[in-house]
Amino acid sequence: MTEKTDKKKFRILVIGGSGETGQIILRYIDTRHDNVELTVAGRHDPSGKEEYRYVRINLDDFNGSVSLIRDFDLVIAACGPMERVLSCLQNVCIEAGVDVIDINDSATAASEALNKHAHAAGKNVRIYSGMGMSPGLTSVMLRTLAEKKLSAAGVYRARICMGTSYGGGRSSPYAMLDNLKNDILVYQDSRAVKIKNPWRDDNSDFLFTGKRKKLTGVHYSTPEIYSLASPRYPHDRAFVSSYDVRCTMEGFPVGAARFIAGINGSGRFDSVLAGMLYRSGQKMKRSPKADPDNHIVIYPDNDDDRGIMLFGNVSSYDLTAAMAAAVTDCWIDGSLSEKPGVYSVEFLNDDSFAAVVRALDRRNVFWKPVAEVRKSGWDQWGWLERNAHDVSALRHYGENWYSVRIHPRMKNVQTDILYASSVWKEIRSRYKGMRLVFLGLKMMNRWRRSVSTLKDIGGKGPMHSALVKDMGMFASGYSLVRDMVGKDRAVGLYREMFLTAGGSEMCWFMPRPETFKRLPNPAESVVSYFRAMMEKNDSCGFVSFKYGEERKDGRTEIRFEIRNCIYAELFKRLGCPELCDLIRLEEKQELARITDGTGLSYNCKLLGDGDADIVFSFT
Repeated sequence: MTEKTDKKKFRILVIGGSGETGQIILRYIDTRHDNVELTVAGRHDPSGKEEYRYVRINLDDFNGSVSLIRDFDLVIAACGPMERVLSCLQNVCIEAGVDVIDINDSATAASEALNKHAHAAGKNVRIYSGMGMSPGLTSVMLRTLAEKKLSAAGVYRARICMGTSYGGGRSSPYAMLDNLKNDILVYQDSRAVKIKNPWRDDNSDFLFTGKRKKLTGVHYSTPEIYSLASPRYPHDRAFVSSYDVRCTMEGFPVGAARFIAGINGSGRFDSVLAGMLYRSGQKMKRSPKADPDNHIVIYPDNDDDRGIMLFGNVSSYDLTAAMAAAVTDCWIDGSLSEKPGVYSVEFLNDDSFAAVVRALDRRNVFWKPVAEVRKSGWDQWGWLERNAHDVSALRHYGENWYSVRIHPRMKNVQTDILYASSVWKEIRSRYKGMRLVFLGLKMMNRWRRSVSTLKDIGGKGPMHSALVKDMGMFASGYSLVRDMVGKDRAVGLYREMFLTAGGSEMCWFMPRPETFKRLPNPAESVVSYFRAMMEKNDSCGFVSFKYGEERKDGRTEIRFEIRNCIYAELFKRLGCPELCDLIRLEEKQELARITDGTGLSYNCKLLGDGDADIVFSFT
């Protein structure tokens, strides 16, 4: 292994770097390290459009591959299918004397990798294997719980839900097919055993945060099974006697999984089925209903409230890349202190494990207690970000509500908020049966008139049209309730509902406070984010926005001047001027949340008619 120094520029080869996950790994590493030279290796000839230097590798040519890899300090294996290529690739790297980080997700390949421990040690090579999402992140989370000895019996469960809006790479279906079997490998009674796949049992269904109903998971023969069952596993440190892992892939029902297992038990149709699943995934990700969320929940016994979870609008490929990049961070800075050999997360020493957890945290990959998430009203959309190295990389930076694709769950959440609101309770106390139906028709008629009244604004473009429809609907409902209970009470009821719904929407639209606090300059990052949003509103004609900055008494003071609010204009034209400040109240509410703990002070002064002056101050 090449020794690392502060001045060295590390040569890193990413095999499979042109694939779905490999490309993300490259970005994640490149945006945080200026002391690396990244090269991509693949089976095919270069296309000529590569962002990084590209070399062709043929693993069937063992000696040629060894000669190629010897020119590098580290290899990251992001190629696949892992059960077909990983063993050969690891042998090549061992012979070349080069360290490896792989994202293996195949149990078969994991077993073969662990058997290379002595071989790698003899060649002074370190292989960090299974450093992806599962295994990888799930392994870190399981170890975190097991070291706390939360289950006296050592029983732990993992529940993973993957959204459909990412499609997936061409090799991804192979790992999926590897688990669709009628006889499956599980970890029970501290050993790896094969059992008949129950497909559905008392533990199949799980309610993930944000979902309206429980989803059914399929048994996943996780590569962690072989690490947990290994004689090397330290049961005295983190006792695990049983590990039950189920995966839910939305849009892929258990019946389909069982059918595939029935016709493909021998794996002879893997190539055909993998192609079909890949094409199906590409089609599903284009659906407006494709869910972008991913969840990982690890918990002891049958008590998920005592578990921990990762959750957010990120893909499994982002999570895989984040784990691989975090381990790479630790390799680059020298905080991995294992002796030569093969290591999954379970076998990392305490110092290396802690370093990986810190590296993940710096990359905004962190878990929360399940009970805390369920209690909080602000985590229903998750908190994870893609490659959160800079404020400009955060979700929806430089956008506004009407310039982004709205989460497919948003409509249901907004409906739930309406039905739980005081406004709805007031309406239901007065209107029942057909009277409620006629009230709804009356509101729809007012809404149509409102949209017609504002057609000069709605005709300016898609964003203006959507804004007019939303505010027309809101004002129509409000005017009916105002007729019902009077202006003062109606304003109070609708302000409450607007801020509740708006708070939920902003929790999805904007990064969470924990994300800002993890950036190098949290206070400046919050201001930058708000400024970019207001500049977008200004460019769309939604507000007039001015920005000023000065140094005063050792502090930076930044002033936002917000005028000519289109929301206020719409409400006034619809006869509801008392609603003009609602959008500024919503922004003020969100500022209170995301500035918490960032060191940013601010004073938000509402001037009426949707106008406001905001003064930010930080050292």
